[in-house]
Amino acid sequence: MPTLMLAWSYAMLGSLVTLTLSIMKFSTVVTKTLLIVLLSAFTSSVFAKGNFRTFNVVLLQPEAVLTKRVPDVGTLASYIKELEQALAASIEPVPSMEVAGGFVVVGIKPGSKSTAWLDFRSGISPRTQNILKNAVSSVKPPSYSGMVLFALKVGINGGAQSIELSPAPAEWKIAADKLGRTVEVETLVETMWTD
Repeated sequence: MPTLMLAWSYAMLGSLVTLTLSIMKFSTVVTKTLLIVLLSAFTSSVFAKGNFRTFNVVLLQPEAVLTKRVPDVGTLASYIKELEQALAASIEPVPSMEVAGGFVVVGIKPGSKSTAWLDFRSGISPRTQNILKNAVSSVKPPSYSGMVLFALKVGINGGAQSIELSPAPAEWKIAADKLGRTVEVETLVETMWTD
């Protein structure tokens, strides 16, 4: 029964978002908020484990970009669920791994390439960073026509939800300082992620 319910949830989520985006004329903010709410509700209600929790999903690109590149939100929701499972499986209990809350930022490029950046303001060990990044790289991403960027706001080992609304990984701050000007997130990531 849970598998049937999950399959139904994916189908309903994809249909609802597709219907909403194609029929109704929402403003950019409302549409983006709807996507965030649907993805967050879906991932949070389906996935919370004692040592890992997704608080919400943060979309890091404008709605117009995402709707062109992600024609099927159900595929993205499935990928996020697989990421959550891989991340949860990688978490080790305290004291082997610390208690922390923050962001796992995921980038997807054409050709099904992915990478991850982390933003845990309380700090996490290099070992934990490697474990989380390896968990992300273990999941094959969907193939999209352009870059897709989002973040999972997570807690590990009971870590509290970050008070920040969006991530700012250290690597991004360094790259932004080198550019010496303000740019959109996608432009910034393109300067850093060249493979």
